Amino acid sequence: MAQPLLHGCHGRILEIDLTRGGVTSRPLAAEVVEDYLGGRGLATRIFADLADPACDPLGPENVVVLATSPLLGTKAPTSCRGHMVFKSPLTGVIGSANCGGSWAAFFKGTGHDVLVLRGRAAEPTLLDITPAGVEFRSAADLWGLDVHQTSDRLLEDVARGQKARVLCIGPAGEKLVRLAAVMNEKNRAYGRAGPGAVFGSKNLKAIRVQGEERTAIQDEAKYRDALEQSRYLLKQAPVTKRLLRELGTVGLFKLIDIMDMLPHRNFQDNVHDEGRLDRISGETVRDEILVKPGACYRCPITCQRHTRIGERIGEGPEYETTVMLGPSCDVYDLPSITLANYQCNELGLDTISTGGTIACAMELWASGALTAADTGGLDLSFGNHAILERLAGMLARRAGFGDQLAEGSRRLAARYGRPELAMHVKGLEMPAYDPRSSYTQALGYMTSPTGACHLRGGYAVSLAFFGGSREIPRFSVLQSPIAIRNMQNHGILQDSLGICRFTGFAFSVEPWARIVSATTGLDFSTAHLERVADRIAALERLFNFRAGCTAADDCLPPRFAREAIRVGGEEACVPAGVAERLRADYYELHGWDAEGRPRARHLAELGIRA
Repeated sequence: MAQPLLHGCHGRILEIDLTRGGVTSRPLAAEVVEDYLGGRGLATRIFADLADPACDPLGPENVVVLATSPLLGTKAPTSCRGHMVFKSPLTGVIGSANCGGSWAAFFKGTGHDVLVLRGRAAEPTLLDITPAGVEFRSAADLWGLDVHQTSDRLLEDVARGQKARVLCIGPAGEKLVRLAAVMNEKNRAYGRAGPGAVFGSKNLKAIRVQGEERTAIQDEAKYRDALEQSRYLLKQAPVTKRLLRELGTVGLFKLIDIMDMLPHRNFQDNVHDEGRLDRISGETVRDEILVKPGACYRCPITCQRHTRIGERIGEGPEYETTVMLGPSCDVYDLPSITLANYQCNELGLDTISTGGTIACAMELWASGALTAADTGGLDLSFGNHAILERLAGMLARRAGFGDQLAEGSRRLAARYGRPELAMHVKGLEMPAYDPRSSYTQALGYMTSPTGACHLRGGYAVSLAFFGGSREIPRFSVLQSPIAIRNMQNHGILQDSLGICRFTGFAFSVEPWARIVSATTGLDFSTAHLERVADRIAALERLFNFRAGCTAADDCLPPRFAREAIRVGGEEACVPAGVAERLRADYYELHGWDAEGRPRARHLAELGIRA
């Protein structure tokens, strides 16, 4: 058996050149781990060192970096997540995607902390990674298979007694669909910003890993105490103790509606018939289609829902999927939403962007900008639930009108002369929280480095509204920039620690500081971790600025300034002047100039090479 490893890391970066078939294993400097931790931070640092911000996202010069964290392989709750960084083919700025499952843990078990993918293979390729090395194999017989078929085929091929995990793309990635995800455990997704298209552009179908190296703990007593505290807090918080365990993420559905944040008809309003909402609630999922709950590796929360519709079995739908394929399309039919969700998972699609793009198409149809002559005869009326699964399939394969949907909502709406109907930031479709109901959420979308992402932008709904003493006024111009900066930094640390966002419902950074310090033997105090988060935020912003992103891109679609919704019985929107003030104050808090560019002095203080 391999010896335990120091500092929660193997100290190795595995770099693969797909063009030349080259493999290099090189050291990971300890100071990089101290400065960037792991996961998102470590991947961003290495990506920024290797990638040209001006590169074609679908060209061989794009780089993909997957990083694990020091906690991966320990018993820290939810510590299973890997992080992927790349230049997004959907947005043209940094792509940053996070995923649960167990693939990242098995990859770390091969003796590496980071995987770097460069170049483009001449033919469809499978990478086999074990502690003994890397083997390049033809994936010609896998090309065209869906995610589930690919995973089954590759796991059947593993020798008896051996354990393996598969990371792969489906037909959507092969067809360079800009909404394509990279999947593991069949239904776990590195979903946002199109990483599947980047894999497809590199002719990389799948990466199979086999590894069981252990992660050492440097201070067992301190580790056990901190671990007990974190588990206790997770068992006390209502959301992690009961709601997510009993109903899954779709259990948040009614809470978001009560807060007037649930979007309807492509974010035209937030008005729903309560009887229709009941048809797709977490309680209805539990009572009508649930087979059993499930969990990611090392996760006690158990929010997965294994479900069945007729003879079809799959996972989900999750909260975001339910809303974006449901009410955002004026659909309240649970079987149709669930089957479309299965289709997205099997074909390798981001369900948020898929739902957002379909909703955009439906509003284009309603406005008359899009007609049956454009869609090949398809009826894209709001509420047409019967079309969802078919549209997802067409989108993933770029079949017929699906070829236009595959480009995302921003390009689709611009094509038909109505760019204002695309609900996106920086080209990334907006998730299932209406920003007019909270300036904090609005600013989070605006300033997210990857575009309209609640996770990269700051999970304001969890910390601002379910956080007890942390709750802030919804429409505070003064407090929102501070709140969202803190929320974003908290999210950066969660992504860099390789843990789940849902732990934020139960506790903040302090228990994690104790756990990671005990694991690594290094002094990761809360103050040190805050500095790590500031450093990562600045590095992401610096890459985006060099890729052409400016303050003008940190904005919401015009709908949110011009069209009010009812929030708490009052009319609410995000006026242009308010958005500008929020953005300016946010930049100043970060040490960035008026254009959102990190100042040289700020970079020097953080130790970032400009």
